[in-house]
Amino acid sequence: MRQRQFKYRRTMATLNELNVTPLLDLCFCLLIIFMIATPVLEQTTQIDLPLASKDFATPVPRTPVKPKVLALDKQGQLIYDGHITHEDALRHELLQVSRLPAEQQPRISVRVDGSLPCQRLFDTLSLVKQSGLSKVDFPTEIKD
Repeated sequence: MRQRQFKYRRTMATLNELNVTPLLDLCFCLLIIFMIATPVLEQTTQIDLPLASKDFATPVPRTPVKPKVLALDKQGQLIYDGHITHEDALRHELLQVSRLPAEQQPRISVRVDGSLPCQRLFDTLSLVKQSGLSKVDFPTEIKD
C-alpha cells in the first residue's frame, strides 16, 4: 500500500484571499436597479392626466426643493405625498408648508384625473389657495 506524500505543499495550500469582484458586480447591479425603480415608485397613483395643447404645457423650472405631489384619483380621493388623506389633514399639512420661508417652500404639483368633474378640482385649489401657497403646477399630457 502506498503512503501519501506531503512533499508538494504548494498544491495543498489553502486559499487565503477572497475574490470580491463578483460581489462588487452584484452591488453595482442592485444600485442601478434601485436608481431606476425609485422614480417609478414615487408615482404609484394611477391617474389619467387631462390632455392639453403644446402651448399650454410649458416646462416647469427645476428648484432645489423637491416638489410635493397632490393627486386626485378617479374616485376623488385626495392623495398627498403618496398617502391618502382628507381635507382637514391636507389643510393642516399645507399650512405647515406655508409657514416655511419662501425659498424653502416646495412646489405643489396637482395631478388630477381627467374624468373628475371640475368642481372637485376647484375645491382642492381653493384649499391650496387658502393655505397661502402660490407655487402650483398642473401636469398634463400633450395632445398630438
